[in-house]
Amino acid sequence: MAFYRPANLPSTRRRGRQQGTAIVEFAVIAPFLMILFFGTISLGMILGRYVQALTVSRDVAHLYSSGVDFSQASSQNVALQLAQGTGMTATGGNGVILLTRISTVYQADCDAAGFTSTCTNLGLCVVTQRIKFGNSGLSSSAFATPTSTLMDAAGNISPAVYLRNTDSTVRTTGLAPLLTAAGMTSLIPQGNSVWLTEVFFSYPDISYLGSWVSGGAYARFIF
Repeated sequence: MAFYRPANLPSTRRRGRQQGTAIVEFAVIAPFLMILFFGTISLGMILGRYVQALTVSRDVAHLYSSGVDFSQASSQNVALQLAQGTGMTATGGNGVILLTRISTVYQADCDAAGFTSTCTNLGLCVVTQRIKFGNSGLSSSAFATPTSTLMDAAGNISPAVYLRNTDSTVRTTGLAPLLTAAGMTSLIPQGNSVWLTEVFFSYPDISYLGSWVSGGAYARFIF
């Protein structure tokens, strides 16, 4: 008696060749799939860190403009709670927060302080307070970096300094576009100040597979 195998049934040898081809194909594309997978995770972590920086800058700026004294440890702890998960501490870690109060110098300010003829910063935007906590070595302000010795324990700078410009580091740079975006001219109205918060968080350690993403997430908010 004769037995017949259907013509469309692959032989064992052919099935073996197909399986071998599939393994080779998977071996070729697997590295690319792994890179895509871990790259997606890394991008998600980076975006998450930026969103957190933006949220912290907004919330802290709101508190700062409302009169919260961030020179006090209790107030700094509130900001650190908002930054939870970044590894930031009050004196180090993976983040830094800079708070800056800025005013425009008017003639009335100079007259009131008795510097009528020596008001060198007349018409300029100057830093009147700077508070900084976290890892101060990570980042500096994009607008001004006053000399640390100018500030008292609460971060305040004396009018004798920022009116007469005895130290030019109190002058701001690049602030005009930010003021315009906030609905002001390049000058802050007399008797008023703006409260600026800048936040920088280092990117998470995603150095697996021999890769490394340097830098960090920077965000700012102004009231």
